[in-house]
Parts: sequence; C-alpha cells; structure tokens
Amino acid sequence: MADTHPTPQVVRSYVAQLEAALVGVPESVARDIRAGVAEELTGLDAAAAAARIEELGDPAFIAAEARAEAGVADSPVPGTATATAPTAAADSAAGSDSRGYALVAALLVALGGVVVPVVGWIVGIAMVWMSRTWTLGEKSVATLTGPLSVVVAAGVAATVSLTRDQVGFTDSVEPGDPIMPTLFDAWLSSALLLVAVNVVVGIWLLWRAQRRR
Repeated sequence: MADTHPTPQVVRSYVAQLEAALVGVPESVARDIRAGVAEELTGLDAAAAAARIEELGDPAFIAAEARAEAGVADSPVPGTATATAPTAAADSAAGSDSRGYALVAALLVALGGVVVPVVGWIVGIAMVWMSRTWTLGEKSVATLTGPLSVVVAAGVAATVSLTRDQVGFTDSVEPGDPIMPTLFDAWLSSALLLVAVNVVVGIWLLWRAQRRR
C-alpha cells in the first residue's frame, strides 16, 4: 500500500545532515541518536517537523557533544574524506555547548547581576549568545525580557501616578506620606523586579537546555 504520509523534505535533509555529522561517533551512540531523532520526527508534518528540528539543534552540535561525552576525537575514522577534523573550531564549539557551559551561562543570567551588578548579567547573556544550546528566539527572549519588564513596570507606575494627579488624589496626600513612592523606592522596586525576572529567565534557559538534551 502506498505511503499516504511521505516524509517531509525538511526531515530528510536534517537526517542526512545528522548522518554525515555522526561520522566518528561510536556506533552504539550514533544508533541511539538516530533512533531518538527518528522517534521525535516520525509522523510530523513539514511545519511541525521544522519546529521540532529547531529545538533538537544543529546536527554538528549533536555529534560534537556525543564525541565529547564518548571521549573520542572529533573525527577518528581513518581513510575517509571526513576524517580530518576541524580541531580548534570544533573544540571551541563543543566546549560552548557542554552541559557545564549551559549551566554557568544560565546561572549568570539568573544571579550574575546580583553577584556583580549589571556586569554579571551581561557576561551571562554573552555566554548564551555564544552557545548553540539555545535557539535565536530563546536568546532574544533571555536578553529582552528583563529590561522590557522594567520598562513596562515603569510605564504602568507612571500611568497610575498620572491618573492620580488627574483625579486630584495627590492633593489629599501629605508631604512625605509613604503612599507616594520616593525616587529611591522606585529604583529599588525596579532592581528587585529585574532580579526576580532574571531568575525566572535563568531557570527557563536551564529547562530549555535540559529538554533539548
């Protein structure tokens, strides 16, 4: 009986790239990777498969991490055109995509701004952008969520303050009344909000990395 659900081209291309990238990976490990990818992509249409492939990540990264965990050189197969490994670049890519690297990057995003204000968070975001563990969309979310949350909160506070002024609420408030936030209170609230949001973002990055692995 003819197959009424042919494999989408995007899946065939990804599997072919993965097969080429797995050269040099121990056969038992490569077999498990192939089986896992096939299980993830079987039965999906082109759109769903493309979305899942983006989550799975670059075949070169998958193969590099498999080699690193197996403790073998990047391309140990002799006598083939693909046996010559790109040494420095491959080692750098594998290092920036390791579990330890992802953990440090996510923790710096979450708490780096507390340990070393501003600079720690920037270092964490830079590490996230240098890694292939996360997609471009996830990197953008990690970068923008914290600053945007502060901007939105400031906008809401300004709107509430303006509304109070318009209805004459401030006329009934004595100078120094704790109801009216001081500049220090506003700064502290923004800093606490940013820390809380960054912690959530860091946890989310760890979850995405773990789910992809």
